[in-house]
Amino acid sequence: MKLKLIKYLAIFVALAASVTSCIEDEMTPMASGEGQTLVKFLEGPENKLFFSPFSGVRKTDLFSVRRDAHSSGILNSSSSIRLTAAPELLDEYNEENEESYEWLPDSLYILVVNSSIQGSMDEFTFNFGSGDFAKELAIELNGDKWDISRKYAVAYKISDPGGFPVVNGQESILTFISVKNKYDGVYLVSGTMSSPVNGDWSTASNDPAEDGTVIEYTLSTLTPTTCLAVDENNLGIPGTLFWTGTGFSYFGSFGLIIEFDPETDKVVNMINFYGQPAANTRSAALDPTGLNTYDPDTKTIEVKYFMLQPSAVPAPPHIHTMWDEEWKFVRDRE
Repeated sequence: MKLKLIKYLAIFVALAASVTSCIEDEMTPMASGEGQTLVKFLEGPENKLFFSPFSGVRKTDLFSVRRDAHSSGILNSSSSIRLTAAPELLDEYNEENEESYEWLPDSLYILVVNSSIQGSMDEFTFNFGSGDFAKELAIELNGDKWDISRKYAVAYKISDPGGFPVVNGQESILTFISVKNKYDGVYLVSGTMSSPVNGDWSTASNDPAEDGTVIEYTLSTLTPTTCLAVDENNLGIPGTLFWTGTGFSYFGSFGLIIEFDPETDKVVNMINFYGQPAANTRSAALDPTGLNTYDPDTKTIEVKYFMLQPSAVPAPPHIHTMWDEEWKFVRDRE
């Protein structure tokens, strides 16, 4: 499972850090005038910005360009670094990640005027003066014109580093800009699960294997009223981990999209991410006997829902599995 892999990786990283510390103890400081002045996007190669819905205008730093000078002489000198828009990087990202980010349209922002930054959103020249080591590119986003159902991004590459080397892996940047609804975040899952198909099946949220398994759903904004639930800890995909009685499993082609009424904070629908119904006839449905609500004070979701599967349960209402859960907010989504 993904959870176990993360534990092993954590041990590996800890050992690697220990070895690195030993190496650093044997290093000597670099003398003045040695080394190189390096140029990079400080937040590169990716910078993800998430906002709650807002009205009016909000100043936002898209990214910063840094000049790491190796000597005071370089730091106190002037230099210029040119950036060029790279929409092809966004196209590649969308294709590789099956995403749908759009280039940030001119109608949604105004470029913050800065005397040391010249150009347009197609190409910029960052003019570094004496003592300058970083420059930020900022815009003013118009929240009143934002379509929360869309996701935007910009992409740039360093086309002229001013005669200095560029740090490998930080020569370009993709900045993603998304507005999230108020339900967006990471939630700790607890509750019960049962199935008329198999009485041995039960929830995985109570750590039945006693191995530290935790169920958290990352709710990512899809529209102003809907979120996609992803089990990042264990599956890395939209899915519902459960206990078979002897081990963990999950239902193929079944993941949750949860829909809210933003005026009442009621949960009004559960939808199968893989199709309603999916190819295997599985669909999601809200159990109307549940509280099915979001409490904005405690940021807790109380929800009861079904997985329906007519191919396995021919008799209506085709209930294959049922859940009665509490999703408690624990942190913002990264």
